[in-house]
Amino acid sequence: MNEPGGRAAGLMPGDDLLRLAASWTVGLDTMARAAIAAVTAAGETQLRSMMAEALSGKFADWVFVDFLTSPPRRAVSAREPDPALVAALGETTARCCAVISSAVSRCTPEVRASIDDEWMLGGLPDGRPVTRAIGARSVAVGPILAGDGAFGAITVVRGRVGPRLGFRELGILAQIGRLAGVAAERLRGGPGG
Repeated sequence: MNEPGGRAAGLMPGDDLLRLAASWTVGLDTMARAAIAAVTAAGETQLRSMMAEALSGKFADWVFVDFLTSPPRRAVSAREPDPALVAALGETTARCCAVISSAVSRCTPEVRASIDDEWMLGGLPDGRPVTRAIGARSVAVGPILAGDGAFGAITVVRGRVGPRLGFRELGILAQIGRLAGVAAERLRGGPGG
């Protein structure tokens, strides 16, 4: 049965279908770039930076890849990086970030389509909330899983332009977290290596 305007009931309008296809294309491209990073990284530092770069751009405005080693290590990448801000974000730790800590402790990915707490991503060394400094509108965190737990996280942030992060992106991020975990185990000579 057709609805007014000649559209079949239950089908998406053309523009919505095109947006959905574009979103899946970006997601699959991001997965492919993350897989290349996981396979080609020659060390953990390179793995963190390559993963961050693989996800920034069309998939996310800002990306943090945290390994909760001692001391913790973080890679930061952005669609349009500000070198001073990237350096400041590199000095912050995942432990001071509520949403990252939650995802890591529960070994479960999390998405916040809207940010209601400007301190959700922690604070910069100069005292500003990270969310305000980077213009965060939505965030998703995928734990980096290896063995029986999470030893890090990949956090993606979208700003004020473009669609908010949702469950589709969260599913992609969860898979990328698993890829990063296997790669890190390989680099450490663990069970996957």
